Amino acid sequence: MTKKVLSVILSVCLMFGVFACFATAAAVPTIDTEIPAKVRICPGATVESKVEAPEVSGNVFAEGWEIKVVGGDWIPYDGEALDKYDDGAYIRYFAANAVGGYAYSNEALVVVDHNPIGDYKYSGTDHWRDCADCDGQAEKGGHTTLGSDATQADNVCKVCGHRRTSQYNGLLAFWEWLMALITSLIG
Repeated sequence: MTKKVLSVILSVCLMFGVFACFATAAAVPTIDTEIPAKVRICPGATVESKVEAPEVSGNVFAEGWEIKVVGGDWIPYDGEALDKYDDGAYIRYFAANAVGGYAYSNEALVVVDHNPIGDYKYSGTDHWRDCADCDGQAEKGGHTTLGSDATQADNVCKVCGHRRTSQYNGLLAFWEWLMALITSLIG
């Protein structure tokens, strides 16, 4: 009878051991949510500041972002700003569990650029738009005018529409004002 009890106990233990192995193998992580297919990240910003890590199910012991380098290999993302990577870099989320199971999120194209919002602002030489995500300036550039002749009536930037009075018109207006002043004093 003791052999029978011992064999039943051993059988039960073996059965639980097999189920435990299957349960551990079944704990392969899965990525439950996708990340956006295209991500705009401001210069100087990091992936974590712009993209929320997707939900992962499974017994995860290590997880994190990976980035595709020029040769096409995926490497762990070091958390630095993405300015050092050219446009066309891809990121994905990686999760792995203790039994060697792993999962990857979808890949996302990273565009390192400001997110322009609102109308153009301008100075005497440049124009720009504010960035919706940071305090930076998007689409910054110098004025491009319809003409560069200083005697032209006015110059209008083709991008922002800023109208700049020519130097000649400014001098002509000053001269007319001065002559009117002298005439009024003499007259």
